[in-house]
Amino acid sequence: MAATMLSLLAGTRAARRSLVAGGGVKTETLPTLVQADRRMARRVVAACVAAGVLAMAWRLPAATRAPTPYHADERLVTVGIWTVHFDLDNDMWLAEDLIMQAVRDLEVDVMGFLESDTERIIMGGRDWTQRVGEELGYYVDYGPSPRKHTWGCAMVSKYPIVSSRHLLLPSPAGELACAIHATLDVLGQQVDVVVSHNGQEENALDRRLQTTELARVMRESRNPLVFAGYVVTRPHSKNYRILFDGGRLSDVDPTDSDRWCQYIGYRGLKRTGYARVSRGTITDTEIQVAKFVVPPADAQAGAQAETEWQPSYVRVNASAYGAAYRFPQMFMGKGVRGHFYHVFDEPRYYD
Repeated sequence: MAATMLSLLAGTRAARRSLVAGGGVKTETLPTLVQADRRMARRVVAACVAAGVLAMAWRLPAATRAPTPYHADERLVTVGIWTVHFDLDNDMWLAEDLIMQAVRDLEVDVMGFLESDTERIIMGGRDWTQRVGEELGYYVDYGPSPRKHTWGCAMVSKYPIVSSRHLLLPSPAGELACAIHATLDVLGQQVDVVVSHNGQEENALDRRLQTTELARVMRESRNPLVFAGYVVTRPHSKNYRILFDGGRLSDVDPTDSDRWCQYIGYRGLKRTGYARVSRGTITDTEIQVAKFVVPPADAQAGAQAETEWQPSYVRVNASAYGAAYRFPQMFMGKGVRGHFYHVFDEPRYYD
């Protein structure tokens, strides 16, 4: 951008000198032309400033409003992961309206978006996550900047983001891979969330090294933790074991064998539900979403919860939980806007 502006400046100065030297414009008329241009420039700048102030005043209430979690009274956090392929639908039109509708209807508290970097010239230099944050009420972490040359990974959260690290995972052979390691303040309890987008199937070395690094980051965390990422591996394969065993994680549902890209894992939380929702007309993958109960904020009680809340894979009926713990009914059957519960055809709930 700076180079473009400098080039324009050099071009206009060169054009002025060329006109004067070639007699295209009389020297005595230049002051008049310059004064007219300056007056017009002042009017344009004043109009732009006024428009900017009005736009800021219009957006200020949404930008300064504190996000409200969906079910804070139940200490419930709903976490999702979705690869949105640069906010595009199947016909390459912008899909942010449809994305926001799905996120809103699923009542997601923390959502990881992958392949989300649209702040490039080819993508319009726009930050679509800002709109998600302002209109739906989320804190936003855009993730690694375009200068890091990744596909992008972003996170939005109804809970305050205490701290966040943007990671570039080892990528000696293929595409660069990104990750976010964020710490959230969930009702006084710090909870870590890791969102990642690993490399592709063709680069086995990259995927192994990236998975190993993610496992190290999560293993060294001392907080309750949720992982939501794009791993590119089969369930119970070698990389799967590196991630879950090496990261001290429990799989949201190890019996779900129909996975390849996206996975959710957790530690120190009580997982109550898990669902897979079809992508509708939005590229690139499905939505995976899980519900967790967060332990008390007291340090001793939290440590006890991590010890006692061992993962239970005993499935129960939805009636075992109150309405706040259940996934929306609107996605049953044919669902809405092309989004419906698939693979299991309904959410799964656990004891």
